[in-house]
Amino acid sequence: MNLEIFTYVVIVCISGVLSSLLAIYAFVKRNVFSGSKLFILMSCFSAIYVFGHAFELSSSSLVEIKFWLKVQYAGLPFITPTCLVLILQFAGLDRFIKPKIMIPVFLVPLITFLMSVTNDFHHLFYRSVYLRPNESVPLADITAGPWYLVHGSYTFATMVLGTFILLWYWIQTRTAYWKQILTLILGQVIPMTASFLYLIGLSPMGMDPVPIVMCLTSTLYFWAIFSAKLFMLAPIARNRIFESMRDGVLVIDEVSRIVDFNQGARGMIEKLKFAAIGEKLDSVWSDWASFDPLPENREIEWCNKGKYYQIRITDVRKKNNEIAGKTIVLSDVTEKKKLEQQLKLLAYTDGLTKAHNRTYFLEKSQQELNRAINKATSLSLFLFDIDFFKKINDGYGHSIGDLALCHIVDLCKSCLAPEYIFARYGGEEFVVCLPDVDLNRAGEMAETIRAEIEANPLETEKGPVPITSSFGVAEVTNEIQTLDALLQEADKALYTSKENGRNRVTLAAHVANFLQLN
Repeated sequence: MNLEIFTYVVIVCISGVLSSLLAIYAFVKRNVFSGSKLFILMSCFSAIYVFGHAFELSSSSLVEIKFWLKVQYAGLPFITPTCLVLILQFAGLDRFIKPKIMIPVFLVPLITFLMSVTNDFHHLFYRSVYLRPNESVPLADITAGPWYLVHGSYTFATMVLGTFILLWYWIQTRTAYWKQILTLILGQVIPMTASFLYLIGLSPMGMDPVPIVMCLTSTLYFWAIFSAKLFMLAPIARNRIFESMRDGVLVIDEVSRIVDFNQGARGMIEKLKFAAIGEKLDSVWSDWASFDPLPENREIEWCNKGKYYQIRITDVRKKNNEIAGKTIVLSDVTEKKKLEQQLKLLAYTDGLTKAHNRTYFLEKSQQELNRAINKATSLSLFLFDIDFFKKINDGYGHSIGDLALCHIVDLCKSCLAPEYIFARYGGEEFVVCLPDVDLNRAGEMAETIRAEIEANPLETEKGPVPITSSFGVAEVTNEIQTLDALLQEADKALYTSKENGRNRVTLAAHVANFLQLN
């Protein structure tokens, strides 16, 4: 072996050692080394290829050379696709690392390996492998077959694609991790350039320079790992965090054009697609017009197709404090909202009859009373309770008494419009608030319910249970301006109904003058 070839082999072996050391280091640091499995595989494939090339150059016969060529292709075809997957992971594009995508990616390298191993049977990879004439040492040349061209084109395509992904990632993120990205770009461009020079016949002595330049790329990887924390800082880069957030995030500029958004936002806003970047936000999100403009850090609620979102809008400012745009964060609070609604329902609903309870009645009636006073409109209410309810409980049992209460609720709901506030006030007592209804009309409505209750006894296994009720009706006047006073007047009228024989409606006139129906 002449000195020039020997020097070349030594450098190639150094390349193989560096690749092996990279694989070992990645394995040792696998718990803190993001993408360690892929990097180990890439380094191992590189070492197989490089050492195989070194042994090829050290071979003493064509048979040995052919054997080591086959060994090289156990590693060479798999280096660039493995590196491509590593780049996808580094750039936060994990959504593309799926079996249905990865199987085709590694299919061509696998076929290349099988073609190289079985080439003697079909010559589709190499047309021929022969020793160079007039050389002092055995050096082989090849005549490429059709699959060799497929393999070469595929290798270049994966390297170019990886480079473009890294450049896109750099432009998209303007990341501070430029050293890591630049290292990965050089790891693609340097071997790609060397391989191109080899294919057009410009490499020294016509030998493959890729194993030599891999010594340089391995050195770059070591430098990036120890000085720039290659693959250790990458997992916290912007894309990985941005895309993994459960909240939807949009970034818009100062004129509400879409600058960026994450996958979470796409799931929340139906028309939000990648093609929408640069478009006005209200062109894909019609509700945005009702939110903008809003003060900074404002939180609002948005309901869309049965789901509830909390929206937080924050200004993005330049160094001179000028507004450059806004960040919009959408958080899915559907479960929280449903829980709140359930708790509110429990707080405002009578457990037995499922009618509204006293708390709900007082709150809503106070609101209606305030509106009636402010707008000088009518408002009436009536109280009623079941006559001799204790006798029903004692004579038929408490279960029948409970059914009687539910029966009353059903009858009242069938007689009252939704805008009126009906509630179980307590025990066997019920109350109805009637906005925009005067005293006489309220009395007529109370009489309708009274007659309905009397005409519809509760049907039970023990036979029909007759039920009657006594009513007291009151109206807001200049003297009665509070809900408490209104309830007291209605209660006085109810007491009068009971004193006069029950099963009747009594209207409370101002102060103590009472009118009676029936």
